[in-house]
Amino acid sequence: MARQFYTDIPIKKIKEETGEAPYFEKIIVWLAFLFGPISLLASIIIGFWFFNWWGIICVVFCPSVYFAYSSSSVRGDSKMAGISTLLLISACIYFLKVFDISKISGFATVFIFSLWCIRLLYCSSTFLLRNFVMRNEKAYQYLSQSLEIRYVE
Repeated sequence: MARQFYTDIPIKKIKEETGEAPYFEKIIVWLAFLFGPISLLASIIIGFWFFNWWGIICVVFCPSVYFAYSSSSVRGDSKMAGISTLLLISACIYFLKVFDISKISGFATVFIFSLWCIRLLYCSSTFLLRNFVMRNEKAYQYLSQSLEIRYVE
């Protein structure tokens, strides 16, 4: 619901209902929304470019993992730490040329970036919507039917 709030509802409608236009939040969510599939497609293209006909494995592997990871990212308890660490390690291996196999580490970095974007999409939209509703009474009223409120001890 949080992702849909930022991607499907026009900013004008949000401003009318809540009195506030969350431009910054919407930009963050939209960038993650766009860069996830773009980097997935880029990883498939890079797979063909680097691995020639072996790149056909990327056509099956990458979207399968991406959509499975996407479905696990929707859960409310998803965190960014694991995938962020993996992306950082992958990027360091690629840019510092730790191994002599830059083709594989380059492909892995772009693919892991697509997974990072899809996780960022859901984690950021949930975090940003929670903050928006907590600071804006009208936003809370507008979204109260869709919100699930949990008490934390």
